[in-house]
Amino acid sequence: MTDRRLHPAVVSLLWTAAGLTLPLAGPIRALSGSQPGDDRPAVATIESMYVLEDAPLPLPPETPAASHALDFRFGGISDLFRSETAADGTIHLWGITDRGPNGFVEKPSRDGSSAKPLRTLPVPTFQPLLVKLALEAPAAAGKPGSLRVVEVKPIATANGGPASGRPAVAPPRSKPMVDPATALPLPVDPDGLDTEGLSPADDGGFWIAEEYVPSLLRLTADGRMVRRIVPIGAVLGDGDGRRAGCEVIEALPKVCLRRADNRGFEGLARSPDGSRLFTMLQSPPEPLAGAAEEDAVHVPLLLLDPVQGLPLAEYRYRLGEPGEKPADLMAADGKISALAATGNDSLLVLEQSATASRLYQVELGAVERPAAGPVATVSKRLVADLAALAPIFNAELNRGASGAPGKLSDLKFEGLALLAPGLVAIVNDNDFDMDPAGDAPADPPIRRTCLWVVRFAPDATDAP
Repeated sequence: MTDRRLHPAVVSLLWTAAGLTLPLAGPIRALSGSQPGDDRPAVATIESMYVLEDAPLPLPPETPAASHALDFRFGGISDLFRSETAADGTIHLWGITDRGPNGFVEKPSRDGSSAKPLRTLPVPTFQPLLVKLALEAPAAAGKPGSLRVVEVKPIATANGGPASGRPAVAPPRSKPMVDPATALPLPVDPDGLDTEGLSPADDGGFWIAEEYVPSLLRLTADGRMVRRIVPIGAVLGDGDGRRAGCEVIEALPKVCLRRADNRGFEGLARSPDGSRLFTMLQSPPEPLAGAAEEDAVHVPLLLLDPVQGLPLAEYRYRLGEPGEKPADLMAADGKISALAATGNDSLLVLEQSATASRLYQVELGAVERPAAGPVATVSKRLVADLAALAPIFNAELNRGASGAPGKLSDLKFEGLALLAPGLVAIVNDNDFDMDPAGDAPADPPIRRTCLWVVRFAPDATDAP
């Protein structure tokens, strides 16, 4: 494997650059992952960095006092897109949180076997949020800028009630979320959301992608659900007769129902001309009996109509580099983290695993209808390898941590927005700084939300 460690001088320059603000006159060409005289491919360069301002996590009025007392802070950003640039040059973006603070507790088994980890929702009343953010200049040179919360829109059901982050489908389609105090399952909510993707709609509303079902939802400008597009054969709720409040349409390919646990849709993007939406599963679906090993490293990529949300085409995306063996990719737990459209038939895909963090340019090619037989595999090329920057990312995310994380996927990059050709914003999901015990925020705080503006060569190709 090629050695791509950063030269100490490069690290120093990158730290100095972290306080720069946009717009910039041009790239900081001194910042590169390759040293003079070598033939290693350049990595992305950090143009500026912003830290999410500290603020209480907004909770619905009916939230119990005990949940308020936990004092979770704002965070958990799962996706974003560029909104507009203000008259003073400040860039605004819309972001979305995930389903709310969640962790793990272990429930002892009755038969004496090993305890089973159960995923928790310490604040089950949490309402997933649409969040408008501003990139604000740092107060002093060499300091990060501020990622300021400008506006918050709680996502609501069709009748205006609060949406929840509880599962929308019952076991075995989705593992239960539990109350950390009792380890008992929380009720299924047919309007429940695990929000992971966000893109604009033409009338000022939003499209969101979530991973419980998985499904796509059309929201009004004030965040109210209008329509939910689910896979053919999906059943919302737990069979008790309660139905989702919005229109539900079964239209997505059945392969989406085979999503791996906690690995539904991850990322959503709209083409520059507004004519198409793109979404992907986070990981390859559960394999069918007798499937080839190669099938286990391909992820469904869907192209959709941005008016109704109905599928127009289906593709396959192969994880990793062309020469990587399926067994190695599966061992590293490769997955999709975020998408951004660069054209009507092209995407940036942020892919992470235990051993890699890479940005790929993807070309879709000819349309393949969902029912048209074998699905085409898209072409892709590496445009930025982020692994060399991992120590810098990690030190900021984890308040002074040294070196790269044990797994590069622990950086938890989950939002990607295209700012200009070769210039993107990348944001991490800090999981609301959940304590490892799974029932409260970390004390003292450990993990924060950071946004980096990263430059790469849009026409870059891997060096031989």
